Amino acid sequence: METTSCACVISICYLRDGALAEDAAQETFVRAWRSREDFRGASSEKTWLTSIAVNVCRNMLRSPWHSRRVDLEILERVPAEEREAVDDTVIRVVLGLPGKYREVVVLYYYQDCSTAEIAQALELPQGTVSIRLKRARERLKPALKEWYYAEY
Repeated sequence: METTSCACVISICYLRDGALAEDAAQETFVRAWRSREDFRGASSEKTWLTSIAVNVCRNMLRSPWHSRRVDLEILERVPAEEREAVDDTVIRVVLGLPGKYREVVVLYYYQDCSTAEIAQALELPQGTVSIRLKRARERLKPALKEWYYAEY
């Protein structure tokens, strides 16, 4: 189900911890279920669920018990032989972006949301989303230059 995937991807990119991401995804669906009658249809279900997931993750990050770790613990838990088989360069660089850039990149490229949907989900002007995407691309290009861009 596309909406399930959306909530899970957002949660893991925000929280960078598999267990916390599972909790956040579950909380997202509980909140969506409880407020299903309040859904007016002004946006798509995907956008509505995305905004709930973003808010759940933000609340978890604000909670006093959560220590903000800036590491890639999730990827490090993958056994070495599996890490070698998968090129995780792009996801590592994306996860290394500051939060405001990371969230728009994940929603745009990994969840196929339009800038209008992202703006609605994050409660930002569409121009802000476009600028963040542009700046994120500027940060990604040099980091991925040797991985993706071939110089001749």
